[in-house]
Amino acid sequence: MSGRNIRRMISALGVVAVTVGFTLAAGDVASADQGEVSWKEGNTKLTRTISNVNPHVNERVTTKTKIERTGGVVMYLREFTDITPTCWEVLSAKVNGESYSHGTTAGAAQVRGGAIQWPIRGLVSKNSRTIEFTYRVTDSCKRTDTVDTGVTYDTSLGKGGNKTKGPKVTVVKDPTTTEFGDVPDGVQVGHSVPLTANVTNGAQQIVSGDVVEFYDGTTKIGEAPVGRGSHYWTGTAVLDWTPETDGAHSLSAVYVETSRVARSESSKRTVQISPAPDAETRTVVTGPSSVQTGAEVNLEAQVSPTPEGGIVQFRDGDTDLGIPVPVDADGKANITYTFDSAGTYDITAVYSGAPGYVGSTAQPIRVTVTDNDGDGGTDDGGNTDGGGTGSAGNIFGS
Repeated sequence: MSGRNIRRMISALGVVAVTVGFTLAAGDVASADQGEVSWKEGNTKLTRTISNVNPHVNERVTTKTKIERTGGVVMYLREFTDITPTCWEVLSAKVNGESYSHGTTAGAAQVRGGAIQWPIRGLVSKNSRTIEFTYRVTDSCKRTDTVDTGVTYDTSLGKGGNKTKGPKVTVVKDPTTTEFGDVPDGVQVGHSVPLTANVTNGAQQIVSGDVVEFYDGTTKIGEAPVGRGSHYWTGTAVLDWTPETDGAHSLSAVYVETSRVARSESSKRTVQISPAPDAETRTVVTGPSSVQTGAEVNLEAQVSPTPEGGIVQFRDGDTDLGIPVPVDADGKANITYTFDSAGTYDITAVYSGAPGYVGSTAQPIRVTVTDNDGDGGTDDGGNTDGGGTGSAGNIFGS
């Protein structure tokens, strides 16, 4: 292989290496949304690059404008002005990598050189000048508004530039993250439980009063304002939730976007809700303390709290008195009963229970039954106490 071919191969490999290196660098820059425009003004070519055209608040952005001559006489750059959003704060300026002092007005940063300080040649000893400014994006920037950028310059050959040539820039909404908080164990249907969402703003402080929505699957179950957390960029929203059904519930939280802040959604958290325990009941039976044989008496049971359904069976010891009686809307059940023989009877009432209610048995009351002598005396009519419901000592319950 000739020396010329070897040199050609080395040169080609060099081009490949440079291309690969540029691709990797471009990939890195692309993640920051770099923007670039080029244009010519006569024999002057300008290439303007902005490191990130979609920055967040507090991020730093660098603009670079390369000025070169494609022909003609030497041109001396004397003044250069960088046009950016008025809400960007200029931090530094450089010309060909060397730091320079800068002047600022609203939306413009400027550097100045001497009459022959910055020559730009296009033929003999061809060179260029790269003017670089670094800015901080301030909180006064409106989010999602697209703003033009550009440059103006003054040279020994006259003035030039374009204030809106670009690249265009847009300050994006503050990024946020939302994390769903822990849920206590043992949550039951009908019992309130606090749900929490912890929010972090990646750029600025949390605004108290912003809203977090809480979801069970795709169903919104409520919303709550964000309160400031232990750090100015964190916040917490709390919602008291009362589940209505048992089983697995997929819960999540969404930080609602505003004109300044981006939406974010937590991961889903599966929470197991237990059925509500059946309510305990208390049954009390009432009736006369004494009665004569053959006389009808009323026996009544009261179930508390008032259940929704169920039956009551009245009993004498272990012997049923009649058939079970439904509990009415007031939690009461009663029967009319006739005792056929004299003696003492321990009367109780057994509530069966119902969905959501536990059954219960009343403490017994004692009823004394005497024979009806049929003489129309004080025993006539059966009830020796005038048909009352018994003394206070006869009213018991469990």
